[in-house]
Amino acid sequence: MSNIRGFRIQHDSLTEKQRIFIDDFSKRYTEKTKKSKNYISSNRYHLCDWMNSLGFKLSLKEMLYPIISHSSEGAYFTDIDGNRYIDIAMGYGVCFHGHKPKFVYDAIKERLERGFELGPQTVESGEAAYLIHHLTGVDRVTFCGTGSEAVMFALRIARGFTRKKKIVIFANSFHGTFDGVLGKMAEDITIPVSPGTTEGMVEDLVVLEYGSDAALDYIRKNADGLAAVMAEPVQTRNPSLRPVEFLKEIRKLADEKGFLLIFDETVTGFRVHYGGIQKLFDIKADIVIYGKALGGGMPIAAVCGRDDVMKIVDGGYYSFGDETYPDPYVIFFAGTYYKHPLSIVATLASLKEIKRNGNHLQEYTNNLTSILVEKLNNLFKQKSVPIVVHSFSSFFRFITVDPYPFVSDPIELEILFLLMILKGVYTWERRICYLSTQHTIQDVEDIVKIVDESIDEMRSGGFSFTF
Repeated sequence: MSNIRGFRIQHDSLTEKQRIFIDDFSKRYTEKTKKSKNYISSNRYHLCDWMNSLGFKLSLKEMLYPIISHSSEGAYFTDIDGNRYIDIAMGYGVCFHGHKPKFVYDAIKERLERGFELGPQTVESGEAAYLIHHLTGVDRVTFCGTGSEAVMFALRIARGFTRKKKIVIFANSFHGTFDGVLGKMAEDITIPVSPGTTEGMVEDLVVLEYGSDAALDYIRKNADGLAAVMAEPVQTRNPSLRPVEFLKEIRKLADEKGFLLIFDETVTGFRVHYGGIQKLFDIKADIVIYGKALGGGMPIAAVCGRDDVMKIVDGGYYSFGDETYPDPYVIFFAGTYYKHPLSIVATLASLKEIKRNGNHLQEYTNNLTSILVEKLNNLFKQKSVPIVVHSFSSFFRFITVDPYPFVSDPIELEILFLLMILKGVYTWERRICYLSTQHTIQDVEDIVKIVDESIDEMRSGGFSFTF
């Protein structure tokens, strides 16, 4: 039976003191966020929303519902009950510039007044593509709607260009929801991870251990059959793993054997450095995927890459007034909302802000995150809390350690996050966290204080949560 969202449909083994604590905590949490809970309850039937049940645990059922937002600005949002939160979810990493940045707001407002027609193209699309080229060094850019779509097109481009089938990805990476990457290894074959994804969708997918010698050996031995190796260079699920030399070796093998190297920088692009991981690690990929921070809060993604590779999208460069023409060997590529005028002007505004600031925005958020992570890890060490915060750039994750192994999904970690929400620090259900350019050192101090208070309160309720 598949359980890809980690549902726990049996009660945890709890002491009487722990049950009393959870009951009292649930009442306080529900009272503070009752409009959110009522909204979820009244809309559960007709609004089929996967977020409602993500990470379900029967013992915490009465507190497991999304918080419903009313408004946001900077590093904060306010829910429909009027509670204000320091946001460390930041739109799953989308809101690098914070919520409602003025330069994005103004750009969207101006475009709204002019109209947001589809069909005719916009001048801003070319400007945005040029800025991506200028900042990251990619040759050419094509836009689509989401990171998942960008992954789908990147793989289609790679297979079309190389005329080969096999794709290598790595365990613990996240590449969105396209069926073609929803696989895992079972001995020597790849099987789907989700009901509804067929074996045929993943039969040409190979999932290897990221950063391992075994992965390099496989790639070397099977390179002739590979269309591409795709990596999330720093995995959001494991941000402490940064195998730079491993990636450089794959780059070398790709050059020697003719497969393509794809970087999925949906999260890292423009967040870690204005030039992304390519600039930071000094490794040039053949295809790069950007999203999240790219759009300034609006939905957009980009597939970028070498001129000779990307020409399979549009036939390549040709001129008017002569006999040149596009190459007819092109992939199928289409999308109604790609280059939507509102998303494009938001993207252009975001890119202009990044270009104007050089790398100062990234340096600020990276430094602020380092301070926060150091303070949290010192706190956990001082209080003997079995958590280590792993981070890279301005994203981070709370990882439990023995005797509360992370893979066991300890209830204590979920209680900690719910207590943080109760006290005014919000993160989403997957608990991958981000800071933005609008967070401050005071926010860092407040977050640490709330985490400290939450640990004490949990322990007072009978959860020792210690080494």
